[in-house]
Amino acid sequence: MTISPDKKPSSFSYNNTLRCQSRCITCNSWRTPAEEMEKEMTLDEWKKVLTNIHNWVGNYQFIISGGEPFVRDDIFEIAEYASSMGDTVNVVTNGLAVPNMLDKVLNSAFTNITFSLNAVQNPKIHNTSRGRDDAFKRTMYAIQNLNYMNKHKTGHKWKNIFLSTVVMPSNLDEIKPVAEFCKIEGIGVSFQLMDNGDAFFTEIDSKNQIYETTIKAKALNAIDEMIELKKEGYPICNGFNQLNAFKVLIDTPEEVQNIQCLVGDNNFAIDPYGNCRICFFLDPIGNLKESLPQDLWYSEKAEEVRKKILECTMNCRLLNCNFK
Repeated sequence: MTISPDKKPSSFSYNNTLRCQSRCITCNSWRTPAEEMEKEMTLDEWKKVLTNIHNWVGNYQFIISGGEPFVRDDIFEIAEYASSMGDTVNVVTNGLAVPNMLDKVLNSAFTNITFSLNAVQNPKIHNTSRGRDDAFKRTMYAIQNLNYMNKHKTGHKWKNIFLSTVVMPSNLDEIKPVAEFCKIEGIGVSFQLMDNGDAFFTEIDSKNQIYETTIKAKALNAIDEMIELKKEGYPICNGFNQLNAFKVLIDTPEEVQNIQCLVGDNNFAIDPYGNCRICFFLDPIGNLKESLPQDLWYSEKAEEVRKKILECTMNCRLLNCNFK
């Protein structure tokens, strides 16, 4: 895969920290050794990176994620700096810190705020998936109060509020309740199938063939439910093509390989230490503390990674951040 000299990335994701208060079963960021976390880029280093990317691509939109972005005290300064250049800044959060900074978040430079929430009907499901007994209570408080303030307080920049719900065997009964909650609140939701066909079954005993078959059938029904709810006007952000691809992943995962992975052409991800990747799961193509972003994007190392992407058989091409 040789990138065109006038082709620039269109999907930007920045992890400003791997620190996190959750202990999620679907993420290993919180397992990062403390000595590694101490090497995170400083505010000034982030500003330099943001300036270099803006000078290369012009006004653009990016997502700050983690870890948990709001554990960094300077996240608001990072967002404000990017916004002052004309860039659009979005954030994905577990919501745990937000109850203590509602006004600050409301008056921040963030345009889209996405809360990770895996259930609304059964709090235990969300708490278990997040590894905290208070996760549901704190996140739900943050969502509902920020949404109310967003609608009724004046003098702030409007926030678009969304949920991101990871679909797992334990929350297949939560699809409609989550969609109904979002419809009532006037917010959107993106459903995210666990990142690999095998990963979907990490919660169950893979040797239990009967149970696995039952879960598979239930998962397919849940995805059909998403499709019908979207047709009925529920605020589900996933496109129909992606929802149908979810069914392929559960039913015949080997056929997912027929869906071309485009991350090498589109994605530009930066980790807390300045390492740049065009695929989350492959090696960095360089470090932005040492190089300009365009030099890395068109580099020989980037071309090597793009060739590996063409040969890759992983199903993460269906992730919300990857699927095009």
